Amino acid sequence: MTKKIVSFGDSFIFGNELADLDPPVEFGHCLRAWPALLARQLGVDYETCAVAGCGNEDIARQIYTYFSKNPKQNTVAVINWTWSMRWDFYMHNTNTWVTLGPTCVPEKLYQHVGHNEAKHLIEFYNHYTGASIKWNYYRSLQAIFAAQQFLKINQIPAIQTYMDTDLFSKFNTGNRVEHYNSYKDASWPLANTEDELDALPDHIKQELNQDYNQVVVPEFIAILQDLTLPDLKLFEGKNFLEWSRSYGYPITPYDHPLEQAHQAAADLWHDHYRQVIDTMTN
Repeated sequence: MTKKIVSFGDSFIFGNELADLDPPVEFGHCLRAWPALLARQLGVDYETCAVAGCGNEDIARQIYTYFSKNPKQNTVAVINWTWSMRWDFYMHNTNTWVTLGPTCVPEKLYQHVGHNEAKHLIEFYNHYTGASIKWNYYRSLQAIFAAQQFLKINQIPAIQTYMDTDLFSKFNTGNRVEHYNSYKDASWPLANTEDELDALPDHIKQELNQDYNQVVVPEFIAILQDLTLPDLKLFEGKNFLEWSRSYGYPITPYDHPLEQAHQAAADLWHDHYRQVIDTMTN
């Protein structure tokens, strides 16, 4: 059976805006994204299931959908998980999925629902789903963890990277004094005890409580962070976009690294991919 790399994720791993560079079409996909470049270098087949602008639940669904229809043997799943503030919803009117996020506007939903309903969906996202970091983290981490377990149970080798480095922040331990001294404005008074926090002006305490409730990491999220993070990798400690910027590679106005960054990423990951490919039996 022929060995194969299949990629899952959003626009970064698909190679959005690289398609304008007249890519070769042997595999029927953009072949300038880093997993495609590596597939060519390593002499294996390539396919992508990535969807631009999607969320982590959609990426997990890409994985389940692909492996429900295709062989699990001799396939490496290459996954680039995305930002947690993207939410994937099923639109029963049009039998399709859409993603709500910070850049989503009602016009993007008009083909699926009426104008009023589209406006209400955006308001719902802005006021409830997208406004809750805890909810974002919990939902995304569950999707990532479930997909990781699916891959392990089915013995599918996977190389996983991720964009949302804040998803694994553990600074916020629940200590309010520590939070205050990290968050406070330089003009605010010193506070080193809970009693001194209680004595702060009401407008400061209100602002503090709002931020504290947003960023403190509950124990149930910390558990999921510990379970998922060991299987995830970064580009020399950064996500793909940050890493590309750190080297000064060209990036489009829509924040997509271009060909030079993808080629450099292929060079960076070459040995790791080869090692994974070589461990698979023919």
